[in-house]
Order: sequence, then C-alpha cells, then structure tokens
Amino acid sequence: MTPSILACEVGGCEQVNADYADHWAVQGGHFYVVCDGIGHNENTAAAVSEFCERLKGELSGGIISDETALGDAIINAVRSLEQRRGSFAFCMTAALKLNDSLVVAHCGDCRLGFLTPKGVDWKTVDDVPHYKLHRDGVLDRDSYLKARHLVSCKIKPGVIRDSLKVYSLDNPEPQCMLLCSDGFWSYVEVDLEGTPVLSMEVIDRMLPELASSASDNFSVILV
Repeated sequence: MTPSILACEVGGCEQVNADYADHWAVQGGHFYVVCDGIGHNENTAAAVSEFCERLKGELSGGIISDETALGDAIINAVRSLEQRRGSFAFCMTAALKLNDSLVVAHCGDCRLGFLTPKGVDWKTVDDVPHYKLHRDGVLDRDSYLKARHLVSCKIKPGVIRDSLKVYSLDNPEPQCMLLCSDGFWSYVEVDLEGTPVLSMEVIDRMLPELASSASDNFSVILV
C-alpha cells in the first residue's frame, strides 16, 4: 500500500540529512522503513541509504513472513556494510505489512504506532536508558527529551541480533500506521491527541514547519 504521507527532510538547523524513509512491495505484502543516522554527516547518510538498498535486496529473494527471517535480513544488510563503512550508527523502525499481521523491527528511538480516536497508540519502546524513568513518572517529558540522545542501542558495525527487537502484531483491520524518527515525534507527539483525521491534518500542517525550523532531521511515513 502506497503511503499517504512520506517525508524525509533536513531540519532547518542541520546541514546533512542522515534520516531515511522508503517503502517497497515484497512477496505477500509491503515493507516500510524509517532510519535516523546518529551524527549527521556524509558517511552516516551514505551508510543509511546503502543499508536500505541492501535490505531491499535481502527482502527480494523470497517470502519474508516471520520475525526470524526479517531479523536475519536486517542483520545481513548491516554486516554487508561493515567493511566498506568503517563507522556508522543509526536508529531504525521498519514494518512488514501482511494480510493478517504486521512484523515490526525496531532499534533506537524511531517509533511505530497507530492513529486512534484517542491519539497515537505507540507499539515500540524507545531504546534509551531514560525512557523507562519517563514512563514511570520519574522524569517529565522535557527532561526525557533532553536526555534521549544517550542512545544505548543502535544499528552499528558488529551489532548483535539481540540488539534488534523483532515481533509480530495482529493487524486484522486497516489502521493508520505511523513510522517516524525522533526528529518528528518529539515535536508533534503532543499534538496528535485527536481522531485519525485530525491527526493527519496536524501532520500535513506541521511538515513544512519542521522542514524550515526543526533542530533535527526527520523522516515519517503514514500509511
């Protein structure tokens, strides 16, 4: 299914866009991915782009329908970069949308959720040490946002399989699915508290503002 919104922009204060957003058809479904490069520089931007191209190749070889196969494809794509790209790190959220399920792959603080009448129902948990403190009420939102850049879990050379969270979600009915980097949700999350229609209007309205004035690059896919 083609996204209704797909954007990947350099924030107003950044020089290099190391975020990435893409989607493509696979056997039995459709694949969506957003990435956020750690350290916005040319090498990281090239590594993230090349990772997604290599992942597309990994997923084109047959039916990928479970957590193990998707996780292996992602790890294979990362390891194919390790000799060519000496250093890189990025966060990622990806979704393999099938007829009756959704396989999610997640590492870092990119997010995936569904637009609901009560706002976004996030289905990923940020891999940041301070996030649990925020969820437990020890840190307020502003304190968490300032501390969230201390990412302990990210895609990088030598990444181990356990660093990648891959799991399935039931997806019996069509829902508005949102994938985005922290450069998007950290600015817009508090405004996505209405119905899916209102949330989509907010996203449409906020994208030009983020592209011109945000302090971080952002990638977002709305399906």
